[in-house]
Amino acid sequence: MEFTTLTEKEFMAFVNKQDTKNFFQTAMMKERIEKSGLAVYLVGVKEKGRVIGASLLAETGASFLGKKNYEAYKGFILDYKNQELVVFMTKKIAQFLKDKGALRFFIDPYIVYVSRNREGEITTGVDNQDVFSYLKQIGYKENKQGAQVKWCYALDIEGKSSETLFNEMQQNTRNCINKTIYKYKLEIEDLSYDDLPLFKKITEDTSDRRHFADKSLQYYQEMYKSFKEDVVFKVVFLNCDTFINTTKEEIQEIKEKIGKLSTSPSNDKKRKNLEGDIANFEKRIKEVELLKKEKGNRIPLSCGMFMLYGEEIVYLFSGSYIEYMHFFGQYRIQWEIIKYAADHHYKRYNFYGIQDITKVENKQDGVYKFKKGFGGYVLELLGSFSYSVSPLCSFYDVLKKIKRLGRK
Repeated sequence: MEFTTLTEKEFMAFVNKQDTKNFFQTAMMKERIEKSGLAVYLVGVKEKGRVIGASLLAETGASFLGKKNYEAYKGFILDYKNQELVVFMTKKIAQFLKDKGALRFFIDPYIVYVSRNREGEITTGVDNQDVFSYLKQIGYKENKQGAQVKWCYALDIEGKSSETLFNEMQQNTRNCINKTIYKYKLEIEDLSYDDLPLFKKITEDTSDRRHFADKSLQYYQEMYKSFKEDVVFKVVFLNCDTFINTTKEEIQEIKEKIGKLSTSPSNDKKRKNLEGDIANFEKRIKEVELLKKEKGNRIPLSCGMFMLYGEEIVYLFSGSYIEYMHFFGQYRIQWEIIKYAADHHYKRYNFYGIQDITKVENKQDGVYKFKKGFGGYVLELLGSFSYSVSPLCSFYDVLKKIKRLGRK
């Protein structure tokens, strides 16, 4: 085996044939990271001239006493059952990064830890607990506070039509989707590069409300430029005129139903319910008329950023205005991308991050319950691991421990 740097062509030719390929480990991501001013390397292992393992390695921007951290985002890309290869790749990368003044590097393999169902219960299927144990045996430390997502929610698409996928969703989810199509007639569109400030405005509002760090506009712009057709930014709008006209038509239909009812006392309850529906619809019309006056005719409700790479679509970032949640914009975005995945024969749709589902309280988390409504299952990845390159790592870990104790 021979450790070497790889050209972008060599790197992509190898990773594109692997089951664990992902958008993090691409030449496009290398381009995006380089635009941020950080060093990025494409390295690999060859056997008889053939690439058998590869990884993108990037500076994280963090350092300690001049020593830098590096990360193999969702890498390495190799056969983790081949222990000889894993050891060889690890040792060679450690030496490669040591020569560049590294403190440590992180990996978080894009492989399943154990198979789980939609409730998070372990099922028969994939089991990589032996890989987890072996990584620790050869010097890796589990990084429980990893920057990368370990717990995901996913939906298998392969071999299913959009109609089948829709019918497998929970009833409430189907109802919400149908409302966005037939009642609210929401409009959805892909954003151009020049429209990205709108996307950023929505995600920023969401991050402020939910107290998480949003990406910068520059990040979204760099992703757009680097990934081109492999990334899409979607926004769903409420068209006020369309909503008002559609609702008025519904009111007229209800009035016609009332007119056909006989004056029999047995119809009193039905008439009262229909009149209540009219009152609710008239209330909605007034609400939307006010929105139109204040915000304009087309109002953005929700947005989503999706990575379309290989055989998988990943739902990476999103946002919604809380005051418009009752229009179910996020349900419409999800349905449109799931339909796209089915129509274009993707194997999997990855809703991406959820909380650790082994904790009982997280089963009531709103994000998890929302994603679960579309069908699918919990996707638990192997997790994040660190590997020490410099002796300063021990000193750094001691300082971190002291700092944590000081907070208690």
